[in-house]
Amino acid sequence: MPMDNPADLFLYELSGMYDAEHKSNQMIGEILGRTEQSPLAQILRAQQQQGQQKIQNLETCFAMMESEPDDVPCMAMDGMRAEFQAFAQQSPSMEAMEIYTVDAETRLAHMGIAMYQGLIDKALLMGELQCAQILRTNLVQKQENAGTFERISHELGQRVAMNV
Repeated sequence: MPMDNPADLFLYELSGMYDAEHKSNQMIGEILGRTEQSPLAQILRAQQQQGQQKIQNLETCFAMMESEPDDVPCMAMDGMRAEFQAFAQQSPSMEAMEIYTVDAETRLAHMGIAMYQGLIDKALLMGELQCAQILRTNLVQKQENAGTFERISHELGQRVAMNV
């Protein structure tokens, strides 16, 4: 894919976000496989559903720009997934898995926030106002997710501290 203008860069980064959302949903599925009995499972299933909506929103942006996603791997997601898999191989307790999961989901949300903010800025600069609004919807969901997982992390931390 040649990078001849800002629109090319935008589509490249949008394609990376598209890959990140797909991989994020796959990782949530893997986490659910290990935390099905956890109170977090319901929240993670809701995350997966939101993830599907975010993917559809990205597809709408591609359609608006009369383009298709390119194969742009999000290597940060690959690394986060590899970290999760390495941690899971340590046979952690359910409590340790919950804490790790909450921390990983918090990191994922904050990474997504940064990525969406950059995409929104580029879309606005290019005059792609509808696409920017759609991306803002995804950003708000990421911000809400970050807040949710930060709150859960605090609650888990308090629970663990009381048991020490």
